[in-house]
Amino acid sequence: MFKQSLLAATITLALIGCGSDSNSGSSEETITSYQFIDSAVEGLSYTTSSGLNGVTDSEGNFNALPNDSVTFYIGGPDGVKVGAASVQEVVTPFEAAGKYNRAINLAVLLQSVNNQFGSSGSGVLTIPEKLQDRDDQQVADALVNLRLDNISSVETFLTEIGVASTNIVTDAEAIAHMSDSFGEMVRGDVDTNNPFAQGGHKHVRYIDVTQYKIATDLDPQTFTYVHADKTLPIELFEKTRGMTSMDFTLDSENVVMLAGSNDTSLSESRAEDYLNCLAAGHNFVDKSCDGIPDENYSIIKNGTFAYQLQDPEGVQETNEPFPWDEFNFGPFQASTISELNHFNERVRDDKDDGDIDSAWQREVISGAYDPITGIYTEITNKTELNGDSCDLSPSSCTDSRNTQLVAFYYPVDEAGGERYVNFEGEWVNTQICADNSVAKESYSFSESNVTISGSECQNGTAQDNTHDEPYTYEDLANIDYWWFNQTGRQSQATLTELNTVVRFCDQDDYVQGDVCSDNKEYFVKWEYQPAGTDWDQGLLIRTKKSKSGQVVGRSIMQKVSS
Repeated sequence: MFKQSLLAATITLALIGCGSDSNSGSSEETITSYQFIDSAVEGLSYTTSSGLNGVTDSEGNFNALPNDSVTFYIGGPDGVKVGAASVQEVVTPFEAAGKYNRAINLAVLLQSVNNQFGSSGSGVLTIPEKLQDRDDQQVADALVNLRLDNISSVETFLTEIGVASTNIVTDAEAIAHMSDSFGEMVRGDVDTNNPFAQGGHKHVRYIDVTQYKIATDLDPQTFTYVHADKTLPIELFEKTRGMTSMDFTLDSENVVMLAGSNDTSLSESRAEDYLNCLAAGHNFVDKSCDGIPDENYSIIKNGTFAYQLQDPEGVQETNEPFPWDEFNFGPFQASTISELNHFNERVRDDKDDGDIDSAWQREVISGAYDPITGIYTEITNKTELNGDSCDLSPSSCTDSRNTQLVAFYYPVDEAGGERYVNFEGEWVNTQICADNSVAKESYSFSESNVTISGSECQNGTAQDNTHDEPYTYEDLANIDYWWFNQTGRQSQATLTELNTVVRFCDQDDYVQGDVCSDNKEYFVKWEYQPAGTDWDQGLLIRTKKSKSGQVVGRSIMQKVSS
């Protein structure tokens, strides 16, 4: 299957600054110190897009050039990539990991390792030397199966490297620690105006993706949401293609939500009703079918995955202006860049004007503005609550539906415009194989195709996987790389598309819409947090799962040259 890997940067730079950073050559740009915190993290391995590398010091500092992106590792550069971001004054687990569960699990890992190997009460999280490379056999073996999107994987890793169970923190403890460490910290420029505020950008696009519904006592089912299904007939697939997005024009008096915006979705059984109605040639009106629906399209019955599709009835019909002082949404009310960077937990009533019943929910929210990409990212874990006055007496309210989502706000050149991640260039995937060998596979994307060379893990060891012939973008779009081969942007993808879950058939000569053999049906979860000026320096994480939810393949892809 199609895979990826990381090659070392070859740009040479002057050795400037502190500690354990290494590089060579010269550069007119000034190397600057930045900070990784969940408390200051010492001993975290990193590399930058300009070629700098090292480990963070006792204040969490790392060195980079002003427009660099930075990648962080457990086990050194041949270990496991745990995050990547554009360099900024302060990087937290949320900016590095890009998703709620990955950020929380990274915090659990860092805090637990410090509990075992660090100094309590020092105010610094210490990563021991044995986790800064793969020389320690115990660490090398444990790294093979480390996945930040799965807490059980993180806990197993911690146990295998010698962390006692009493030193492994819970997610609640990890959140509390981060809140104490940087919840009230001023991060970012306090003197620069918020570019999303009045007088800032002219046109802004908002997108979001919900990937999970997590089980609670009142809602015991956990689902990974599927946003694209390549086993559907082509016509049905195209009809249901689309994700949450809102477009805004910002003028001197109003934030104008543009016609065509849609932030509503159908999920689980309601989404299946919608699919089956369209499949039978009928219309889905007022959440019901106006005819007899088909019965062929269901994944919820397997208990692991469920559809989440755009609700066609939620489309904004006309432009709708909102006065600035009444539009308390996303990044629009902050005054400065520093106010866009926040981490907090809150309980609030989410009911709309005119609603009688309350809609209490508890939210853990990380907001961050990246001055290099120009993107404001909001990562949220939302739990709907049953009860009254949940803000005053939270213990009297019970958890109901729990979901995790990521939202992006970014400027566009024109009303209703879009921006893309361009894949053209070289991307590489590094994998640690079962025998501790390292496989590196390179993918060279051109305007029309991709060429694959290098090695991948096969039968537990790194083996050559050079392909004789290139693959077209049509070939890729027919499997789980579903965003490729679209008119006018064959090699490009939106941020939404790179954060979806897709169902596909991994069967030779499969024709979309035909029946797929049970053992060839898979689900791939894509995760991507943009970094760098062109948004293409982040980690593209691919997790392939069977129908039962078992992980059968994973890779982390990163662009190394354009």
